[in-house]
Order: sequence, then structure tokens, then C-alpha cells
Amino acid sequence: MATAAYAQLGLDAVRLMPAGDPWQKHDVGVSDTEHRLAMVELLAAVDPHLVVDDIEILRQGPTYTIDTIERLEERSVLILGSDAALGMPTWHRADEIAAYVDIAVAPRPGVVKADVEAAVGGEVIWLDMEPVDLSSTMIRLLARSGADYSEYVPGSIARYIAAEGLYQPRENRHGVPLSSTGMSTRTNTATPDAIEAARAAAAALDDKSGENIAILDLSDLLVVTDIFLLVTGTSRRNVLTLADEAVAALREIDRRPIRKEGTDHGKWVLLDYGDVVIHLFDRETRQYYDLERLWAGAPRIEFEPTPSTTEA
Repeated sequence: MATAAYAQLGLDAVRLMPAGDPWQKHDVGVSDTEHRLAMVELLAAVDPHLVVDDIEILRQGPTYTIDTIERLEERSVLILGSDAALGMPTWHRADEIAAYVDIAVAPRPGVVKADVEAAVGGEVIWLDMEPVDLSSTMIRLLARSGADYSEYVPGSIARYIAAEGLYQPRENRHGVPLSSTGMSTRTNTATPDAIEAARAAAAALDDKSGENIAILDLSDLLVVTDIFLLVTGTSRRNVLTLADEAVAALREIDRRPIRKEGTDHGKWVLLDYGDVVIHLFDRETRQYYDLERLWAGAPRIEFEPTPSTTEA
């Protein structure tokens, strides 16, 4: 996106600005600023037209875009993905932004241009590029699920993530690299509390027509969790609804998620409860990433559907 904007808009450079305190993500958790800045520096190293700017990290308080662009010495271009542009009405003093910058938008799959233009409330410069169906959220989800994400990031960043252990340790409890290859049949060793929580969430999701529900016991294979609960929704909107149902069901047994991922798009939502990680997908994403194949050797945990589902 950055290189397309540089080439098409005749820019002097593209400044990459990691947010210091991204206030709209307080409920999902973000990596430490030092790691995000380091990864942006690694990214900028691949192209001399990319420049890292730490102004937002150095500034105290919530990171508001309007505070940054008010300090620009000349009129610049704010470069956004269309999914981010859709959220502009929720930004701090959003109606003032167009007075300071031009707004360039990169297309995203499934995002309607008219909706973006209405959200921005002014003229939009559309970058001429194929929609890229990739996000930092998706890369983190791949890492946390044990899947290979190296093709989506520069090698230097993949190595940094692995070295710092940012999202997912790459070894199990016994120091064996994560892989489903050659795993023997195993029995359930997850804790009773984790099994209870997973079954409660699964029953609630089943009651709300969640599809292909699977509870995988990964306690012998991962250090970060005991259980993956996988479920498919009929649409992205339905995935977000199912996520809310899972959170509500576990709240009844005094469980609250440590981290949420993917709630901005609904293709793949992750709810991290520590010993239980719930993955909710739309049908296409579930089929594409196929976590059951990745963890084919993991034993499954059965659950009882809710009475209403049985009666129906």
C-alpha cells in the first residue's frame, strides 16, 4: 500500500507511524511499542522511500490522528486501507481531518467504495492496486494458531517475531517444534476447568447455529493454551454474533477474555481465555486455513448440545 501510494501520488516519501496508545484497541490488547516500532523499522529497511516516524510513540496520552496532522508543516496525504477508512467517523475530531490532509485509500475485499466515501465525508483518492486480503490481525492469528505466516511478512520481521516470542512460542512443553506431522494418538490431558469452559462455550455456540464445532485438546502440544475451540459462522456478521454469544456464555461462569482479535472484520475472530482459545471463522476462512489439518493429531473433546438445540 505504501509503495503504491509513493509511485502513484508523486510523494517525496511515505512516513510510517506506529501508534503510541491506540485508544480504540484497548479491549483487544496490542504489542509493546518497542516491538511495533522495531518491526516498522525492519519493514522500512526494504525500501528507501519508506521513513519511520516515532512522533506518535513519543507523544503522551491517546494517539489521535488529528493531533499528528495538525503538526505537519505542509499538506500531506493520509494513506489508509478502505476498512480503516470506514471507521473514520469514530475517530477523534474526524470532521476536521480533511482540512489538513488529502486522503488516499487502498481497496480491501468486500468493502464498497461508496460506503468509504460516505464515511470519509470528502474527496477520496483511490489507489490503483489489487485489493489485498491481508492484515496484521490475520498474521497474528496465524502465529497464535501455530500456522505458517512467513510468506506474508519480510523474512527479517518473521525472524524478529520468532526471536522475541511475540505471539506464539514455536515449541511445545517438551521442546519439540510445533507440527502435526507424525503425532501419535493422544488422550485428553487438558485441565477440568479448561474442558468445562470449552464445553460451555461450545453448547452456547451450538444453540446459536454455529457450524462444525470442534474442541481440540492441545495441552500436550502447546505451551500457550490447553484447548482450541473451532466454530464456523454463516457470514462475517454471524461470526461477530457468535463471538458475543461465546463471551456471554463464559461470563456466566466468571470467565472473561484476556485478548480479542479480528472483531474489526469478522473473517476470523479469536477469543483468548488463556487455557482456552476460541477461533470463530466465516466458511471461506475456515476452509482456507484448515486448522484441523494442522492439528490433526490432537484428541477431540465431546460436548453436550443445549436442551433447546436437542429439542429443535
